[in-house]
Amino acid sequence: MKLSQALALTPGDIVSFVGAGGKTSAMFRLADELVEQGWRIISTTTTQIAEDELHRAPQQVGFGHGMQLPDRLSEQVEKHRHVFVFGKIEADGKVRGVRSNWLNDNLARAAYLDALLVEADGSRRLPMKAPLPHEPVIPTSSTVIVPMMGLRALGKPLDEQHIYGAKIIHNATGYPLGDPVTTRLMAAVIMSPQLSLKNIPPYARITPFLNQVDEHLLPSAREIAAYALTDFNIERVLIGAARQDEPVWETQRRIGAIILAAGSSQRMGQPKMLLPWGSSTIIRTVCERMIDCRLHEVVVVAGEQFEAIQRHLADLPVRVVYNSHHAEGEMLSSLKVGLQTIWHTSGACLIVLGDQPEIETSTFRLVLESYNRGLGRIVAPTYENRRGHPVMIDRTLWPAIAELPPDKVPRDMLQAHESDIHQVAVDTDTILRDIDTQEDYEQARRKSGPLNGA
Repeated sequence: MKLSQALALTPGDIVSFVGAGGKTSAMFRLADELVEQGWRIISTTTTQIAEDELHRAPQQVGFGHGMQLPDRLSEQVEKHRHVFVFGKIEADGKVRGVRSNWLNDNLARAAYLDALLVEADGSRRLPMKAPLPHEPVIPTSSTVIVPMMGLRALGKPLDEQHIYGAKIIHNATGYPLGDPVTTRLMAAVIMSPQLSLKNIPPYARITPFLNQVDEHLLPSAREIAAYALTDFNIERVLIGAARQDEPVWETQRRIGAIILAAGSSQRMGQPKMLLPWGSSTIIRTVCERMIDCRLHEVVVVAGEQFEAIQRHLADLPVRVVYNSHHAEGEMLSSLKVGLQTIWHTSGACLIVLGDQPEIETSTFRLVLESYNRGLGRIVAPTYENRRGHPVMIDRTLWPAIAELPPDKVPRDMLQAHESDIHQVAVDTDTILRDIDTQEDYEQARRKSGPLNGA
C-alpha cells in the first residue's frame, strides 16, 4: 500500500514527521508518491538533516539568513512538483531548516501547494527516541502527525547507545534502564503525551508509523498497534518499511463487529440464537469467534430475545443492544442500530450474522487482514464465486447505509459500491450457510460434530 493512501491525505494537508526510525525516508517516499499523483509539494525541516539527503528532492531552495521567499518559488514548485526548502547549509554538512512560526506564516497556506511535508524532529538515526526539552518542533498548522518508530529497537537495551533519550523514557514510564525494549514499552512511548505525542496541535490527526518491519517482526508490530489504538487520540497505525516500493503493509484501525441477532426465527419455529451448539450455544459460539479475533469492540444487536441473550452473554466482553424496530426490515434496522453504537469509536465494522456458527476464526481473520492491507473499502469472502459473510465495511461508507430507506436492504448499498468491494476466496462454504430452519440446524450440527461448533 502507498503511504499516501494509508495516510488518507487530502489537498491542503500539512504532514509533520516526528520520532525516530526512518522519518526522512518516509517523508521523501511520501513526496515521491504525491508527485506521481500530480500534487505540488514542498518538503522541509524545522530542525536539521544531513546534506547528503538533499538529492532526494528534484529541486532545493535555500533562503539564507534573511529567510526571504524567492519571488519565483511558486514557479519552481510548478516546474519540479517537489521542492525542498531550507535555511542554510552549515560547515559541518548539516542542513538547517526553517522556523516553525515562519513556516506557518509563509508556507502553510500557499495557494501553489497541494501538501507541505515537514521533518519536525531529530534522532541521530536511531530507531526509537524520546524528545529533548526543545523537541519536537511541530508547526501549529500541521494537520497530520506521523510519529515514527523503528522495530529494530525491539529487544535492544534501553540505553543511550541504542535509544535516543533513553533516560527520558525511563523517567516518563518507569521502565528500567538497560532492560530490553518490549512491545509494551514501545506502545507506551507512542501513547505518551511526554514522548511521541508531545507538542501535537489539538486538531491534528495522529497516525503512528511502525517502520523497519519484516515478516518476523510483523506479529510484534501488530501487538504494538493494538495497544496504541486503545488511545482514542490515535486514528490509525501504519505498519511497514518506508524504503520499499509499497511502504505500508497494513493499516491497523479500531474495528468493531456487529453481530445481527434480532431475527424473529419464524421459519425455525423457536428462538434460534440460544439453541445448543456443541458445548455452547449458537450466539455464544459466534461471539467467541469475534473475541478470538481481538477486535476493538463486539456489539450484538438483539430483538425479542434481548433480555435472554444479554443474560446469556453477561460474562463475555461484548455489548448487547436492543433494536426496537426488529420487526421492520430486521437486517437493515439492526445494522443501523449497530452502527449508531460504534459510530464514534471504530473505523470499520465487520458485519456478522448471528446464525452462522460454522464460520471458522481463520475466515474472519482473512477478511480482517485483507482490509488492513488496504485491498478494498469493502471486503467480503467468496466460495465458488458466491459472496457470503462476514462483510467488512469502512466507516467512509457508513453514511450510505444510514441513508438507506426502510424498504431497502444492506445488499443495495453493496451493489451501489461494487467497485469498492474486494472479494477474498475461501475454501469453505460455511460463509454461505446460515441456520433458518430446524432441518438446517440438525444438518449443521451433524456436520460440526457433537462437541464443537467449528
